[in-house]
Amino acid sequence: MKSLKKILSLSLSVLLVLTLMPAAALAVETFSISDEGIALIEEYEGFREEPYMDDNGNWYIGYGTSCDPEDYPDGISKKKAERLLEEALESKEEAVNRLLMDYGISVEQYQFDAMVSMTYTLGTQWMDPTTRFCGYLIQGIENYSEVEVVNAIATWCHSGNDPLDHLVERRLTEAYLFLYGEYENDGPDNYRYIHFDPNGGDVEHKTVFYPVGQVYGELPTPTGNDGRTFLGWYTSDGTQLTGGETAEENIWVTAKWDGEGSGSAGSDMDFSDWVNPYTDVKESDWYFTYVRELSARNVLGGYPDGTFRATSPLTAGEALKLVLLGAGYPEAEPTGSHWASGYLALAESLGCLTPGEVQDLDSPISRMVIARVAAVAMGLEEREGASPFADVDSGYTLALYEEGILNGTVLGGKRYYYPDSSINRGEVCAIVSRILNWTPAEKNDPAQSGYIAYGNKYYPVHRDVDVCPYNTNLFVLDGSIMYYNDPAYTTAIGIDVSSHQGEIDWEKVASSGVEFAIIRLGYRGYGSEGTLNLDPYFTQNIAGAKAAGLKVGVYFFSQAITVAEAYEEALFVLENLGGESLDYPLAYDWEPISGVGARTDGLDSVTLTDCAITFCQTVELAGYTPMVYYNKPVGYGQYDVSRLTDYDVWFAQYASKPDMYYDYRIWQYTSSGSLPGISTKVDMNIAFIPY
Repeated sequence: MKSLKKILSLSLSVLLVLTLMPAAALAVETFSISDEGIALIEEYEGFREEPYMDDNGNWYIGYGTSCDPEDYPDGISKKKAERLLEEALESKEEAVNRLLMDYGISVEQYQFDAMVSMTYTLGTQWMDPTTRFCGYLIQGIENYSEVEVVNAIATWCHSGNDPLDHLVERRLTEAYLFLYGEYENDGPDNYRYIHFDPNGGDVEHKTVFYPVGQVYGELPTPTGNDGRTFLGWYTSDGTQLTGGETAEENIWVTAKWDGEGSGSAGSDMDFSDWVNPYTDVKESDWYFTYVRELSARNVLGGYPDGTFRATSPLTAGEALKLVLLGAGYPEAEPTGSHWASGYLALAESLGCLTPGEVQDLDSPISRMVIARVAAVAMGLEEREGASPFADVDSGYTLALYEEGILNGTVLGGKRYYYPDSSINRGEVCAIVSRILNWTPAEKNDPAQSGYIAYGNKYYPVHRDVDVCPYNTNLFVLDGSIMYYNDPAYTTAIGIDVSSHQGEIDWEKVASSGVEFAIIRLGYRGYGSEGTLNLDPYFTQNIAGAKAAGLKVGVYFFSQAITVAEAYEEALFVLENLGGESLDYPLAYDWEPISGVGARTDGLDSVTLTDCAITFCQTVELAGYTPMVYYNKPVGYGQYDVSRLTDYDVWFAQYASKPDMYYDYRIWQYTSSGSLPGISTKVDMNIAFIPY
């Protein structure tokens, strides 16, 4: 009765308003942008005291608010700029709230902040229901994966047709804020894009984002271009991108077309019109793309009953034919009574098989024999080195693994090839498809050339810096745990955490197999003032990790631009450590920030290296083991690593196996780890010589 009396006591005017509003709007909470949201916008806009004009002739001041330059002859203070920004955001807040009410969309505060930040730079164009992100919101964002949401937001990163790095970083940060509620997040570190230039054709999305360290998978197929046949995506140096590569860097590719109509001889197949004829092959099957390719090429077909039978064993005759044709040899006429006798004769003449080794062409053939046939047919010689497979030590399987033809199966932290088992139809499709799309691995021997090739640059080798000793064939990623199967090393698995991970159940983390944790103590801000900040979770994280029995280290995220600032950071760390004992090093983590107005923009190599040395020397004098953190761009292109040889290195590269030329003691191999006790993604590390 109490609630009824309240309703009856409402004024007539309020009742009239409520009856005129859509039903969905009644259930939607509206917001104003939070202080954290405003700080995020200020960080990416950067502060400008004087009016400035953009490429379109529009004038702005402060944190990117529009202005009449005559109104600010003496510039603007930060306080006044903040007020202008807040006033400018009111219309953005209103637009986002109206969208939410119109469609009955419920969001959290951090999601609202992300949308207002987007609207501040984009306007309301993304609110068209035909756009991906707006469509996802209307249909229910929970129905879409992280990758889909990231692409729907990050697609708004262009000036004209080209993606801009500072917009890419901002959109990825906004996407991760929207998804996970983290204002300082690793979105920009977790994704890389391919920019597709259709070269006269059409492609649905020109810039597509992929998770770092994962295989691209199927690439988009452009349409149009007057019926010409699409031949593939190529980088500026002529390398074809097949989709089997791992996302590690941003790439620009251009579509290549032939001069004939569809189906001209010698062109790669266009799969956009391919209709799956097989009742037992689904898109979710691991072998789907390989079966589709060979079927579209008329290399391998199915059975009269409409099945493909991917798990059925392949006969020796079928396997020899497929591998030899894939390697580029012509069809072979029978030399005896069996239809495949010509392929057997060809394999023997090439040295793939010894005469008489295969007696029955209708019986299954072992995976080991197929590996030898494939390697020899491709012109690959046996290679020396540790085997990537736990169950076979062969120079042929090693060569095929290094060329990306064989992957094997990961089980319990080891990789297996099962050499004595017969090969099935799905497996041979994968091998033949990779052979068809294979180009020999580029040879880069810095020890001989004196230069390290990275990106589009060549860096002189520092001869006095130790070379990385690890055998990349022996890395095996099993779930979130990286194994290094070399008996010469005892390794340890670790994580590094900060406030981004929120509350952590350290007992569950320890039970998952993690042995050490490197914990962020604090950070310097990106802005011009560069304030020093203690990580709000540092005290409880280091206490929790130690209580759970983990070994611990510490890192500080630096934005120092002078030696004095690096020294200040070291003192800040020591003061807040208060003599706390550490098992693992105290790491200096300096990283460039690509946002507009970042304080570290243009920092020279000498100063950067001086800063690292100053920090390391200071903490070493206090009794701690110093360490320097970097990835390949910073290690090759910014630090003078020849001056850092007194310190251990913590190296970051998100990949299934590393390819850093110089030595390091800890490898941070992913930022997308998943562990019990941590609700967010987490950085994973492997230490090769545990502390």
